[in-house]
Amino acid sequence: MTTDLDTIAMLRDSLERYSADRYSFLQRAPLLQLPGAFSAQTWQDFAEFGWLSLRLPEELDGLAGDAVAVGALMEVVGSRLLLEPLLACVVVASGLLLKQGSAAQQAELLPALAEGRLKLVLSHGVSHELCRYAEGRLSGSQQAVLHGDIAEQLLVPARDAEGQLRFCLVEASAAGVSRQAFRLVDGRGAANLQFAAAPASLLQPQAGAPSAEQALAEVCDEASVALCAEALGVATSLLRITNDYLKVRQQFGKPLAGNQALQHRMAELYLLTEEIRALTLAAQQAMCLPAAERARTLSGARAYISQAARHIGNEAIQLHGGVGITEELEVSHYFRRLMVNAALFGNRDEQFLRFVELSLADA
Repeated sequence: MTTDLDTIAMLRDSLERYSADRYSFLQRAPLLQLPGAFSAQTWQDFAEFGWLSLRLPEELDGLAGDAVAVGALMEVVGSRLLLEPLLACVVVASGLLLKQGSAAQQAELLPALAEGRLKLVLSHGVSHELCRYAEGRLSGSQQAVLHGDIAEQLLVPARDAEGQLRFCLVEASAAGVSRQAFRLVDGRGAANLQFAAAPASLLQPQAGAPSAEQALAEVCDEASVALCAEALGVATSLLRITNDYLKVRQQFGKPLAGNQALQHRMAELYLLTEEIRALTLAAQQAMCLPAAERARTLSGARAYISQAARHIGNEAIQLHGGVGITEELEVSHYFRRLMVNAALFGNRDEQFLRFVELSLADA
């Protein structure tokens, strides 16, 4: 999939204008009070602007967006802390359907995703345990599934009777499906899912499609690249907000920005942000490489970005003082988003271990 640079620039500009007009920090606050922190009107706006069809092929009226195009979207998601399931639906669910769905399944589900009529979420919780599928029924559980509380359908990886990995499509409201909804520390919704012989259908890969294991690995890598771009958006906003605060906050009659020690700390944060930008671009470009090389580059970038972004968040809060951890200040919300994202699709330690193993194998 490729997207030209002009289209990517238009995509980024349109999302930035929309979020600047309708998704400021004060406008975002009421959305956190909605069930699942989900605004149906905002989701429909995303569909009308075409952002939900970013990854769809051109024959389905999509943009066939590549990792750089997805990164442009996710960078704004991070900079504005958008709450809607763009990662779950636009990147993960759409990507998995394109890899493992039959032509009929794609024709039915992908337009519904693009038009905002369907919220489809991969049930990929933090436990990494697989459910069991037999004779059209799904059993097992998944823990802490992001946006699992508002999903209308679920894609659940499971082992069939022969021990093969398959992807099951389940109605979230079906008999045998129970959800325990809760809020994550950053305000987004999640759910613990339990499947007790729930009716399910299987995705039917087309001829030449990758194996289920390969498809899951590719989708997780695509999600990780998107999370790198989101971390860049968060880091950029934290740098801007902290820099502005130091210019107006005065101590002993002078702005804190005049303190040379604080200037050095801000310079360090700027350099870390630029390193995140460079590694995000490297990870996006690596998506075109062979699987092993792609995984090594991506895992190294994700591990470093997770650590660097967390350091930027720590410094931003410390430079704001005690008020930095309060609900009323933006920096605390950015910091919490980094905490949650760091646990998605492989935490820092898992990514670093994968990077080391692949590097040693290559050597």
